[in-house]
Amino acid sequence: MPEVYSKNKKQGEVDSLTECIKKISAKKRENSFTGSLVVRPDKFGFEEQNEGEEILLLLRSHPVVNFGWMALVFLVLPIPFFWGSFPLISSLQPVTEMALTLLYYLGLTVFALIKYLTWFYSVFIVTDERVIDVDFYGLLYKNVDITQIKNIEEVNYSQMGILANAFNFGNVVVQTASEQRTTEKSGRTAAFTFDSIPEPDSVAGLLSELMQQEEQEQLEGRVR
Repeated sequence: MPEVYSKNKKQGEVDSLTECIKKISAKKRENSFTGSLVVRPDKFGFEEQNEGEEILLLLRSHPVVNFGWMALVFLVLPIPFFWGSFPLISSLQPVTEMALTLLYYLGLTVFALIKYLTWFYSVFIVTDERVIDVDFYGLLYKNVDITQIKNIEEVNYSQMGILANAFNFGNVVVQTASEQRTTEKSGRTAAFTFDSIPEPDSVAGLLSELMQQEEQEQLEGRVR
């Protein structure tokens, strides 16, 4: 496996971070950037990526979070076959009823497409320099939170519910001193939350390792 850090890093630092990456790779082997947990994705970049900045993880919410809206789509899919049960619709002309059916399925398709694309483009990125949270809302608005590794004060993760434990996904909360927003339960400052991501313990462990290495660099007076 190629080095995660440049050659001016101490070998111990490189080895410890590489070990974290290997552990995650052993659990998740998603080579395509369309996955929910991709280790060192190929052919992927983002706006304002610095030269030499390496993407360690590309994350999305676990696919299981899509089951709710997918089940809803399948549940309402056959409704047009029962138009005759609705007096108002059954009184319409056949051409009008067909147009209504087409409009119904078009709306359902748009709904499903928006839900999928919102999930696909809402990503969490961990690099060797910073963490980035990109949230899309209906594809019309996006919010991007960015914090440097050196600004992270604490990393926590949580798993709640049967599905979260069965599929091993949860929330990773990254807390910084500069952020003004607070978490609802603890009241502590939080830069952002990685919602429902796979392997939250491993992701939190990698972030902790990056924090430790950044602290060591500051103590030694080295600059990235």
